Amino acid sequence: MDPLTAIFNIGSTIIDKIWPDKDKADAAKLEMFKLQQQGAFAEIQNGFNLMIENIKVNANEALHSSIFVAGWRPFIGWVCGIALAYNYIAMPFIVWITKCFYPEAPAMPALDMTELMVLLGGMLGIAGLRSREITQGKR
Repeated sequence: MDPLTAIFNIGSTIIDKIWPDKDKADAAKLEMFKLQQQGAFAEIQNGFNLMIENIKVNANEALHSSIFVAGWRPFIGWVCGIALAYNYIAMPFIVWITKCFYPEAPAMPALDMTELMVLLGGMLGIAGLRSREITQGKR
């Protein structure tokens, strides 16, 4: 339960104790509920405004002339792609060939793919949603 709901639940209990008249207590609870809904709406609106501002910043970054500002997303994409290619394509073949000719050679280091998959999943998810918007004509 979030803190705001807990506070309003406590407030409802206090209202029941202060106003023994059921109609007055219900009217006070209704006013408190309206305040709670206004607060929740304001919180949602603030989150939405923050996302819009973030989108504007991202658009400005993408249009920037410096490769260090505009190119960080493609760089992360290439790093993820290269790491995946190494871990799942190149490394097994290299290990196999090495073991055929040099059986005593130490094992190649394996990459911890946990964090990489989270990053790649986020990037692909966002790109997939954008591709879906484009195919639906919502540019």
